[in-house]
Amino acid sequence: MDSLKKSFIFLHIAVFLFGFTGILGKLIILPALILVWWRALLTWVLMLPKMFGKGGFKDLKPAHFKIFTLIGIVVALHWICFYGSIKLSNSSIAMICLAFIPIFTAFFESMFNKRPLQWLDILTGLFSMPGMWMIFQNIEVSFRIGFFVGILSALLSACFATLNKKYIHHTNPINITWIELFSVWMFLSVLMPFIFLFNPNLKFLPSYMDLMYLIILSVVCTYVAYVLAVRSLKNLSAFSAMLTFNLEPVYGLIIAIVILKEHKQLNTMFYIGVLIIMISVFLHPILAKRFRTAV
Repeated sequence: MDSLKKSFIFLHIAVFLFGFTGILGKLIILPALILVWWRALLTWVLMLPKMFGKGGFKDLKPAHFKIFTLIGIVVALHWICFYGSIKLSNSSIAMICLAFIPIFTAFFESMFNKRPLQWLDILTGLFSMPGMWMIFQNIEVSFRIGFFVGILSALLSACFATLNKKYIHHTNPINITWIELFSVWMFLSVLMPFIFLFNPNLKFLPSYMDLMYLIILSVVCTYVAYVLAVRSLKNLSAFSAMLTFNLEPVYGLIIAIVILKEHKQLNTMFYIGVLIIMISVFLHPILAKRFRTAV
């Protein structure tokens, strides 16, 4: 098998594993904030050998360490919102909200890089609006807060992804990921006493099943998926990678239907809304590539 085919397989496996995180978030009984604390802890500890194998932080300037630490706080807020969305609604709704990440990313890239917003980015956002409205109108009222929290999680994800892209050349991806995960854990550790002050009965220690799911989430769906994604990107174009990463909500929805049977909580109009959003997301890079080539 040649390296290109192997890279495609690795990336699809990675994206499939990323799509599985929503299912595990639903299966884990712990509150969203505690879940994120454990996920970050297990993952940054697991990454220590690989990080020091890459030479640690010897080439990283203190200013850039500070930047990635602050980005880590954005990652923490994204994860809290993502798992909060799952707890407030279901995995399917939280996963489809992630489809808005490419749209939000276009706006953040324009903002952070101080360049005009492209007309295609605006059209993509407008085209997805009917889909968003159909989803909102066809979910249970009790799920709607979870839907908006999911949209916020997508917004935060686009924010930290754009910032990472801007500063990634200052060090290797392993260092960036470790710093940000450690920052997630430290940020939540500082918040934890205040959280328990207001809610002393909040469950902190995972049950046996929760611990097993957390290990799978941290080892398989975070660490292994990340390593596979990084390896695959060395041989794939940005266009191919973007199209594949856009499959994450699709994989997440399929897994939610098969394992959690969440289609019983949702109707046909919901999935039509999902289809509209996914069409807009997949058309964007295709049209962008065509117009760039034409120019």
